[in-house]
Amino acid sequence: MLATQLAHQAGLTVVATTRNPQKEKAMLANGATHVLIDSGQVTESVRTIFPQGIDKVLELVGTATLHDSLSCLKPGGTACMSGMLAESWTISDFAPMEYIPATVRLTTYDSGQMTSPTSVFQDFIRQVEARQVKLPVSRTFRLAQIAEAHQFMDRNLATGKLVGIP
Repeated sequence: MLATQLAHQAGLTVVATTRNPQKEKAMLANGATHVLIDSGQVTESVRTIFPQGIDKVLELVGTATLHDSLSCLKPGGTACMSGMLAESWTISDFAPMEYIPATVRLTTYDSGQMTSPTSVFQDFIRQVEARQVKLPVSRTFRLAQIAEAHQFMDRNLATGKLVGIP
């Protein structure tokens, strides 16, 4: 949701995906231009809207959806994998020349390897304080409710962050 807001504020056309159709309205209100219901393959839906493909992909699910995401890119496009929500960390029998389409780029972002300048982070904090960037909280859970919080997350019910408090 945050990436969608930031991309929208930068003037980009944002194609967001969700497995839960009930989240479509919230995603559109958050800045998505198009919302696709992800059934495991989104390439065909993306190519219906953008026949040549798209320029950039932010891959948050991880290796489980990476090949499909790479297939959405137009020649010269770039995918950045920065999430592992599916918790699948490897690609079996990975053959890069077959897996990554010709003329597209794949990169990763790991905050343990890169940092933003303090001024960039401080500017982000100012935007949050000024409510230019919203950080929605779906639900707050007490520590004793942590199992319930995991069930809520596993059922894909959140449209924002889940917060645990003592």
